[in-house]
Amino acid sequence: MPGRAAKKSTTPTKAAAKKGHRYDYADLAKASVTSSDTHHVYGVIVDATFPYKVNKDKYVCSVKVIDNSLHAKGAKPSDNDFATIVIYAKRFEDLPIVHRVGDILRVHRATLRLYKNHRQFNVSTQWNGSWALFSTDKQCALDTTPGDFVPCAFSGKKPSFEAHEKSILGNLRSWAKNWFKDHDGVTKDMYRPLNKAKSANSDFDVVARIVRIHEMDEYTNELCLRDGSGESWHTLALKLKFPHLRAGQVVRIRSASNDVTSTHKRVLALSHYSNIMSFISGSRLESSMSGVKADKADDMKALAAAVPMTAVHVSSVAAKHANLPVTSLHDLFHNADSLKGDTFRTCFSVIRVNPGNHAEMVKCYDAKSKKASSCKGQKCATCIWQVEFYCKDASTAGNANQYRILNYSHEGLGANFFGKAANLHTDAAARKRVDNHVANLLKFNAHVDCVVERRNGWYYIKDTTM
Repeated sequence: MPGRAAKKSTTPTKAAAKKGHRYDYADLAKASVTSSDTHHVYGVIVDATFPYKVNKDKYVCSVKVIDNSLHAKGAKPSDNDFATIVIYAKRFEDLPIVHRVGDILRVHRATLRLYKNHRQFNVSTQWNGSWALFSTDKQCALDTTPGDFVPCAFSGKKPSFEAHEKSILGNLRSWAKNWFKDHDGVTKDMYRPLNKAKSANSDFDVVARIVRIHEMDEYTNELCLRDGSGESWHTLALKLKFPHLRAGQVVRIRSASNDVTSTHKRVLALSHYSNIMSFISGSRLESSMSGVKADKADDMKALAAAVPMTAVHVSSVAAKHANLPVTSLHDLFHNADSLKGDTFRTCFSVIRVNPGNHAEMVKCYDAKSKKASSCKGQKCATCIWQVEFYCKDASTAGNANQYRILNYSHEGLGANFFGKAANLHTDAAARKRVDNHVANLLKFNAHVDCVVERRNGWYYIKDTTM
């Protein structure tokens, strides 16, 4: 039968493999270009497109990979020799989605050719080709832990894994860790600094830190990106497409362009094949950008406008909570029983501040009776904040509810949010400062990034400053 004959011709015979092995793997630099046989290879990822459609019934994903045969010991940091793996499929879901630079891709039954002086392995999932994506770190990019020798993703119904692959995968993981620790992996000729993005004549790649993630709506995040060049840019990232992104990550953006239609802020436009990838832990490139922070001058400039054109966070959380994931108001108030712990990070816009008379935001507090009273006409020994924020966020935009977050400092929580509490009836400077804070809180596009503690069903701000 013709169909079966064609299938056998692309599958290595048992005689071609070592005894007891179904697949023998070649180093990327040692796979024979002149051989008509198909190849099985492992590679460490340095770049990847997002899977995209090229015609009516074909999808493709292109991945750049390296290994120790392409980068021998003693290679220069600028050495960017790589091989390309191009995977074809009839369905989008049959292609790998690469979320992280430094992870490992394995392919079976690839044909090989030279393209622009680089080796190109072509894999067709509809003609017996297959792939498997392994994490170099203990956890996959999506924070799952499948096991040491279990792929994070794969084609087909069930991936194979032979005993001799344990040493291949283990050695490659160790090499990748060391390589990215001592080399950038993504060299400077592979991306463009943000301060030169406007002069680009075509699409380009970017390496930058995500200094802020703003939840635009239920489906979209806005990323604020910054690199060592000193410029801040924004881009939109679909949550479904890029669920792995977190504030503080250094990312490689594949195929971005300057959005010339944006006049109020610098925006990177992404294409359907554009990808956003983080880096494996311990990578030198990520460490080199550890000092890149959000530009407060940009935020203050935006807040100075009557209507800020970019999303601005008017507060910041203590460093010890920097890696705490953001919990939505919907989960805080509607799924509270499913939340673990009592400390959460959340982000919201303020609809109303109570009390409306700002002078009454500070109260006199009697520690013995545990009672608070107005500071008006009193000489207070202890002043505390008693402020209620009525809030909304993207998760609650579809309902008519407003959610109450408290800044009560009688037990120490929230004492530094507005600064030191003072009698606002008599301290004109303190009153003016609070008036300005409240005005900024109530502006469109102003958001509070804060840590809250749950006590008796209420949420109190803590470890957060304006």
